[in-house]
Amino acid sequence: MIKHILFSCISILYLFGVEAKIEQNNTPNMNDPKAKEVLDKSSEAYKQNTSISSKFTHSIEIPGGKVNHINGEIYIKANKYKIKFSDQEIYCNEKSVWTYLKDVNEVQINDYEPDPSDMTPFNMFNIYQNDFYYIKINDENVLDKPCSVIDLSPKDKSRSYFKVRVWINKQTNLLCRIKIFDKNGYRYTYTINSINIHSKIDDSEFNFDKNKFPGVHIEDLRF
Repeated sequence: MIKHILFSCISILYLFGVEAKIEQNNTPNMNDPKAKEVLDKSSEAYKQNTSISSKFTHSIEIPGGKVNHINGEIYIKANKYKIKFSDQEIYCNEKSVWTYLKDVNEVQINDYEPDPSDMTPFNMFNIYQNDFYYIKINDENVLDKPCSVIDLSPKDKSRSYFKVRVWINKQTNLLCRIKIFDKNGYRYTYTINSINIHSKIDDSEFNFDKNKFPGVHIEDLRF
């Protein structure tokens, strides 16, 4: 089951079995006041905007140098979300998750089982306070937007990733880019191409409507 919201596509993109040398984490086991100031402002920005729509590019760096790119759209309202890719769509209404596979015209339905430790655009800026060490490393532009760059490392060393790098827009305090450093050598980058923080999204958008997909095969995996 896909657990994440903006980062939910990570689990379905583990398609390659290449082993890689694990990069060392250089984020110190302490918290940087400059980074905390940026993260606190971003946390407040997301608390004020519970409905967001965005277009993004997801890039996967594979050990050996190959990079794959996938474009997508995401719609978020509190804990409800919809993610659209060229080959699949994911819907979540806080009770069920539908994963629609376009090439086979099939939808798989699972129970919604949120994990409090999963990072989403909304809880990321709450869990960092207790679950991560963080440090501001520099300033960079992302798509011509000035950003603060912050590295976060999980205190729980059993996680599959050892570092998360975030680029936060200095003007809006919203995320511009996120890069996840996995222990197996993969790197997952999400770049926000456009964002609407004043979206009015109807709750019906987060339910899969089988009537819009004639002949769809339904695999109900809920308990």
